[in-house]
Amino acid sequence: MLRMSEVMSPPGAACTQPLSANEIFRALPPGYSISRPVLDQYLSLLVDDPMEFVGRSGDSGGGMFVINLHRALASLARAALESIVQERFGSRSARIFRLLLRKRHLEQKQVEDFAMIPAKEAKEMLYTLLSHNLVQLQEIPKTPDHAPSRTFFLYTVNLLPTARMLLQHCYKTVANLIERRLFETKENKRLLEKSQRVEAILASLQATGAETAQLAEVEDMVTAPERQQLDALRHHVNKLVSVPLRASASVSSCPSLHANVFVSVCPSLRAS
Repeated sequence: MLRMSEVMSPPGAACTQPLSANEIFRALPPGYSISRPVLDQYLSLLVDDPMEFVGRSGDSGGGMFVINLHRALASLARAALESIVQERFGSRSARIFRLLLRKRHLEQKQVEDFAMIPAKEAKEMLYTLLSHNLVQLQEIPKTPDHAPSRTFFLYTVNLLPTARMLLQHCYKTVANLIERRLFETKENKRLLEKSQRVEAILASLQATGAETAQLAEVEDMVTAPERQQLDALRHHVNKLVSVPLRASASVSSCPSLHANVFVSVCPSLRAS
């Protein structure tokens, strides 16, 4: 359904263009061996799924179906946020975070009761999440004077701003790693250039059938301490390259922030 809709649907559309069950059936690869009744059952299961990624928009052509792109992306962002909270703050904090996502607004006592966490621990976890801007505190006064004794203090999670904040943190992390890789490369520029020259000479000699002693003499142009420094540098640079690739998984789960934020947090890239 996504492949069929990607050309027809506008880039910022909340849902894909409707597709009929007949169109979906005709587009199935022959190797799938899915009969029409089985396809109808699969589509019904997708429509009835609580996640509501697939919706029914009409009955013509055996039924018209759409993919709710915004709902799917929001679910991905929510799952990424829950995973980050669990990794950084533990399973109990993640339980509180999921509870606030589900219940929307809760007082501290309600959080303690619903999450079944002792009052002291729940208070500490809520304040930790609050200090990291992962949850927000909303004040609802009973009287115009906003007296604390006559005010409800409700904890909540604003999914979109929180996802944008964490997405920007991911961009900053990737930008810092790129900056560090450029710095390491610049600091060891002479050694890297020397290694490249030696490798080029060796490749040229090997192509002309040079003797082993001549090759060994060229290899000795790079001393043992220099080789150790090169190995450590390459290991370090490889790490600085691989970590941004892993961070891109979190970035792709929160696509609500424009890519120019990445340039704004990385001055060297902006200058280039």
